[in-house]
Amino acid sequence: MKIVVSTGEISGDLHGAALISTIKELFPQTTFIGMGSAKMRAAGADILFDMTPQGTIGLIEALPNIFKVYKMLTKMKKLLRKEKPDALLLIDTQGFNILLAEYAKKIGIKTIYYIPPQEWLWGTQRGIRKIAKTIDLIISIFENENSIYLNAGGHLIYFGHPLLDIVKPLLSQEERQKRFNAGNKKLVCLCPGSRLQEINKIFPVLLEAAKIIQGTFPDISFIVPISSQWIKNNIEEKINESGMQINMVEGYQYDVISVSSLVIAASGTINMEASILGTPNIMAYMVNPLTYWIGKYILRIDKKIKFFSMPNILLNYELVPEFVQSKARPDIIADKAIEILKSQKRLDNKKLLQKLGNPPVLSKIAGKIIDFINKN
Repeated sequence: MKIVVSTGEISGDLHGAALISTIKELFPQTTFIGMGSAKMRAAGADILFDMTPQGTIGLIEALPNIFKVYKMLTKMKKLLRKEKPDALLLIDTQGFNILLAEYAKKIGIKTIYYIPPQEWLWGTQRGIRKIAKTIDLIISIFENENSIYLNAGGHLIYFGHPLLDIVKPLLSQEERQKRFNAGNKKLVCLCPGSRLQEINKIFPVLLEAAKIIQGTFPDISFIVPISSQWIKNNIEEKINESGMQINMVEGYQYDVISVSSLVIAASGTINMEASILGTPNIMAYMVNPLTYWIGKYILRIDKKIKFFSMPNILLNYELVPEFVQSKARPDIIADKAIEILKSQKRLDNKKLLQKLGNPPVLSKIAGKIIDFINKN
């Protein structure tokens, strides 16, 4: 069985790799080819194209890469025609993947969407119906998402959130404490995001907040987990510019987060990961002012959702403190961080975990994907 895969995000690469590994373990003859990044390649996929360096959030931010994205879309369409796969597996990357899915459907290739578009959150009824009509099998990761796409006529499966299977430290508690010098000292994990725009715009704010925090806790340590090798140099450059002593670590993200007293992060999957591990976390985010204006006054996103961080959206209250646009200032972030660090409390994540379902999730998803391809 041959499956073409498509994702252009670091988080999509993470989810894709976990799913590919599970499918290959249960169904070893399955082959994967297409677009992804390092984790999916390590999981056994034949990755021909990598679009993660062009990853952006926001309408204005995406404009400089529009021709590169169009060129990649052309390559992926050509790949579908050449390979004639049993199915196209789409992961995240909404704008690109919906266009690719429409083309696949036109030439008679089954479409499966894993980590589907969040039209159910901030989109339109028209967008929801379009996805339900275009995608042959939607793999929901949230209960509300499942209900909304189902009501729109979509063919769905839902077993829970795959991060419940993925987010697990590699080392024992003792090994984690020893390796990352946690002990009785406070350790703060800075997560600037995986997109270049985030590293350039948000990471300097997090570093300035770290300086303020260090003024209150002189013996505090800061650490940055590296999610992708290609952004390492950019992160290191920003750290050197700040003049701070901050360690970087590769390959042990969940170990680091689990022994941290606090995570300060750009908005994204990291807020869910830290929350699942019970580590207090703060979300900060900024986009181009015009992007924010369009979202607020044209798309009316703030009328559709009260929060931006997924744990808060699911719970409908602020489990994760959010600082967006003008509120994403070093002094404001640092004040909240100091308050959390002084409390020395772990995150009360019981209600969140209940919302995410029951593991194992990936093996159930893998089985359904293979069944779907074989029966249709």
